[in-house]
Amino acid sequence: MVGLADGSLVQGLTWVHLCHEQEFLGGISLFTKESAWRISTKRVVVIGIGAVLYGLLSYATNFIPVAGNSLRPAIVILTLLAAWYGPLVGFFAGAIGSFLTDLLAGQIYPHWEIGNGIIGLIAGLIYLFSDFDLDRGLVKGKHYILIAVLNIAGNIVGLVLPSLIDWATGTPFLTAVVSWALIPALVNSAWVVTLGLALLAAVSRRRKTGENLQVGAS
Repeated sequence: MVGLADGSLVQGLTWVHLCHEQEFLGGISLFTKESAWRISTKRVVVIGIGAVLYGLLSYATNFIPVAGNSLRPAIVILTLLAAWYGPLVGFFAGAIGSFLTDLLAGQIYPHWEIGNGIIGLIAGLIYLFSDFDLDRGLVKGKHYILIAVLNIAGNIVGLVLPSLIDWATGTPFLTAVVSWALIPALVNSAWVVTLGLALLAAVSRRRKTGENLQVGAS
């Protein structure tokens, strides 16, 4: 009985030690996070749900003009899902969602669908940081800054690239690049750094609370 008890105690202390090392070694979480480049069943489902939400909510505000584009607060969906599940989820949710919006509007623009995918792809690069894990509520102040920077960069790159194609095929520069891309990118960025970061913070707090409850229960 003593030996068994001692063995259980050692196992328990070992488990606590490993958890402590995994979570706090060098200030970096070493808990295994799913590869950013793996397409799992769960991620396929998330892509589907995210694309539908992004597509329908974008279409809902499609009638509100922003320069030569439309108001798109739904961009925060890409901010959230890309940070939560990685760049591939961000890309496909953005591209498929944009395709759905244009399909409902009656006009398909493949290069702009890819551009929306690029927004999600770049936004999801935050997932690659080893000390970031939104699913477990491991989000620090520096991460919010990185998320803002990546999303702003993603919006600029994702919208300017397809606009350059339109410019190259005859659309005036001011219309294609400034009106269709740069101004909407700045408006999207404003949504990201306000509503988007607030949404991420709320999810982070909720996930961290759930994680603490699970640890306490165990």
